[in-house]
Amino acid sequence: MSDDLDVKTTGSTCRILLDGKEILYSHQNILAAINSFLPYITNDDIDVLVKTLTTLKDHRRQKEYLAHLAASKIPIQKNRHDT
Repeated sequence: MSDDLDVKTTGSTCRILLDGKEILYSHQNILAAINSFLPYITNDDIDVLVKTLTTLKDHRRQKEYLAHLAASKIPIQKNRHDT
């Protein structure tokens, strides 16, 4: 692993320092940090990661479907400003 990448964890927070500077939590930076660690994990780690990501994706799909069902039950108020 690169000497200029430092990861510090404290409880449930994670700070990622690159060249001594904390990187911002943007989508692009998070993906870059994840991709930088991928070459160093084992095949077993990858299997666990795939299982975790699949479970997360299924959970998100279920929540999205439930939100869609809940939204379909809300009546549309036509001309509500006229009442």
